[in-house]
Amino acid sequence: MDKVYGSLRAMSQGLGDRAWCTGNHYTLADITVGCALGYLDFRFPQIDWRRDLNLSRLADKLALRQGFIDTQPPQS
Repeated sequence: MDKVYGSLRAMSQGLGDRAWCTGNHYTLADITVGCALGYLDFRFPQIDWRRDLNLSRLADKLALRQGFIDTQPPQS
């Protein structure tokens, strides 16, 4: 779990206050971060990564994109 938390810190610091991971445009980096955060929600719901406001802001924005909507796991 130390690696998970370390990765969350690195993603948060890398994102900073930018709109997207690598600047002003949606890129593969954003997809990668979004997939990682989605996986944490799916497999490790006890990890409260959403309290990090910049990761939460990015995840909320990504959740509105059709590709993320179409690939959500089924709700049980």
